[in-house]
Amino acid sequence: MPQFLGAVCIFLAFLNFSLQAGTWQVKKTPHFEIYHESDWTPHSIAIELERIYGQLRMNLSMFAPWMVTEKTRIYIHRNKNSYLNGEFNPPAWSKGLAFFDKKAVVVYDSGDLVKLRAVITHELTHLYFESFYAESLKFPPQWLNEGLAVLMEDASYSRGKGPWSAALKYAPEERFENFEVFSRVDLRNMRNESVQKIGDWYLHAFGIAGFLYGRTKRIQFKNFCVMNRKGETLEKSLWEAYRYKNPRHFEDEWRKWLRTYGAKETDKFSSGFSSASFEFIPFKSK
Repeated sequence: MPQFLGAVCIFLAFLNFSLQAGTWQVKKTPHFEIYHESDWTPHSIAIELERIYGQLRMNLSMFAPWMVTEKTRIYIHRNKNSYLNGEFNPPAWSKGLAFFDKKAVVVYDSGDLVKLRAVITHELTHLYFESFYAESLKFPPQWLNEGLAVLMEDASYSRGKGPWSAALKYAPEERFENFEVFSRVDLRNMRNESVQKIGDWYLHAFGIAGFLYGRTKRIQFKNFCVMNRKGETLEKSLWEAYRYKNPRHFEDEWRKWLRTYGAKETDKFSSGFSSASFEFIPFKSK
C-alpha cells in the first residue's frame, strides 16, 4: 500500500507539472524565450522585446555580459488575476518579478503595450544589474537597484523620456530627504507609509541614478558599483569613482543639478501619473 500511495503521489505531481507546463506557449527571438498563456497572443511583443534588448545591452551589458550569449525567459500572463494566482506567487502589489537564478522575468498583460514594455524593461534591469552583484554573492543597495531600474524604465518611453522625467522636473526639492538618510531606507519598513512618501522615495532614487549614470559618467558609474560591491563605504566609493569628498559634497552637487534639470524643456506637467511598475503615484502637482 505505501508503494501504491507513493506511485499515486508521483503521478499526481507529474500530472500537475504537465498541466502547468501545458499552459505556456513559447515564442523565441534572438535574445528571449517568450512564454505566454495558450489563450492569449502577445501581439508585437517579440519586436518590442528586441527593441528593449537593444536599449539595455547598450546601457547594462557591462554589468551582465552573459546577456549577449544567453537567452532570458519572459513569462507573460494574460491578465493580473492569472499572474497573481500563477505558479510564481507574486506579491499582490507587484506588476512584475525578476528571478536571477532562473534568468527569468514574470509579468502580465495590462492591455497597454507601452506600460507592458516599461514593466519588462524595469524587471530586466533588475535581472541584469543584480547578476553583477550576485557574482560576489551580494545584492545591490535598494536605492541604487530601484533607481537604475526606474531610470531604464523611463528611457523605454518615446523620445527616451517618460513620466518619471516629467515628475522630477516639477517635484519640490524639499520633498527629498538628506542623501545619507535616504540611502539607508529599507523599503520593507515603508509598507505603512503614505503613497506619496513611497513615491517620493522612488522619484529620489530615479534622480540620484540619473545623476550618477549620466551620458558622460558611465565608466565612473561602473567603478562606483565595483567599489560598492567590494563592500567599500559610500564615502570611499563616491571619492574613488567621482571625486566627491563625502556624501554631503555629493548631495550638494546633486541638488545643483536637480535645480537645472529639464530647464531647457517646455513640456508642461499638470497632474499625477501612475508608474508602469508600481501602483502608487510618484508625484502630484498642487
